[in-house]
Amino acid sequence: MAVGAPRGYTPAMTFVAFLRDNARWLAAGFLMALGSSFGQTFFIAIFSESFRTEFDLSHSAFGAIYMAGTLASAAVLVQLGRAVDSRPSRALAVLIALGLGLVCAAVALVHHWLLLIPAIFGLRLLGQGMMSHLSQTVTARWFVATRGKALAVAAAGYPTGEALAPIAAVALIAAIGWRETWGVAALFSAGLLAPALWFLLSRERTPAASPRSAAAPPADEGAGLDGRHHSRLEVLSRPLFWMLIPGLLAPSFILTVAFFLPSHIAETKGWAFEALPSRYWIYAVTSLAASAVAGLALDRFGARRCLPFYQIPMALGLLALAYGDGLETIAIMMALFGVTSGAAATIHAAIWAELYGVRRLGEIKALGHAAMVFATAAGPGLAGALIDLGAPFERQAVWLAAYVALASLGFAWMLWRGPIARMSALGMKRPEAGPI
Repeated sequence: MAVGAPRGYTPAMTFVAFLRDNARWLAAGFLMALGSSFGQTFFIAIFSESFRTEFDLSHSAFGAIYMAGTLASAAVLVQLGRAVDSRPSRALAVLIALGLGLVCAAVALVHHWLLLIPAIFGLRLLGQGMMSHLSQTVTARWFVATRGKALAVAAAGYPTGEALAPIAAVALIAAIGWRETWGVAALFSAGLLAPALWFLLSRERTPAASPRSAAAPPADEGAGLDGRHHSRLEVLSRPLFWMLIPGLLAPSFILTVAFFLPSHIAETKGWAFEALPSRYWIYAVTSLAASAVAGLALDRFGARRCLPFYQIPMALGLLALAYGDGLETIAIMMALFGVTSGAAATIHAAIWAELYGVRRLGEIKALGHAAMVFATAAGPGLAGALIDLGAPFERQAVWLAAYVALASLGFAWMLWRGPIARMSALGMKRPEAGPI
């Protein structure tokens, strides 16, 4: 067994023991997810007013800059994401953290609006893109029998960032200014995050065989649902990937739009603008709790069996937004959105490994992650265009809820009658297949 590989786990062993024996790898996954905050929409949006004021930009102009940088990052991520399969996780994590720190420093020094495009590109590529991609991919590869719990711990970095980063940024902007705040972000990423990842990843983790796969040859450890490790070409040439993508993109598309339009939502509902940001903590708390529950569900049932259910709370939150008018609507909406967000962070990270195996997980998952980044770019632009055409977001919310319902039904068909069911049947015919 490789250095750092854990002892075998049984259901009777406690979660505390799991955390203790895998602390360095779980902490690394958590910190990478936390560090991705500097490239996430919720963080960059805090500076949108500062950017518009500094460079005399309209809302649509800044939206176009943001979309251009994000779309470019998604295109590059498809290829760059493959590095996770061939480069040591320690070196890659440190390089990404240092690069993100440099980009944050560059944002602090930007003095022309044209330079915002490469700055947004760098933040999105290294923050939301590679930092998040690496956290999810290596965690899914490191753990097999306990993948759900491990991904839940790593994914807790996202709601932690959502809860703490906006508060810290707003306070720092008020105290020292927006440019200096990006300087602090640069110091955090390059001066704290990079050294921490260098230390934590000094030993690579090799997953131990689970009890149900103890007789399996090492080459099949972490194989996909049909007992094989798939290549990117195989994934792209078969219908399942293209059938999954429209549904899997829904949370990224919808939640990005909801957090990108707080002023519009507040205006149409007659709420004060502060009413929404002041309740973001509800979203973060429920997201953290949902991620933990989803992790336990994944270890017991598998990611594929969670697909038909995890977006239902988001659909209910959209309906609450569409038809609710009181301030309690915000709390309900944030809680329901948080449930889907937390579950998605864990399920999306696991589904590719579960279906297609871990040997080429980086290049496969990069496809899904790039599509997600594309959705976060397209969402605000499309929603804004519909608003300009006379469809406020509360009306769009009803259409989006219907879309989520259809996606959930599609997942159910794929699971019980469609291609996922057929893959599972193939895997059952291969007794040598590793665990999922």
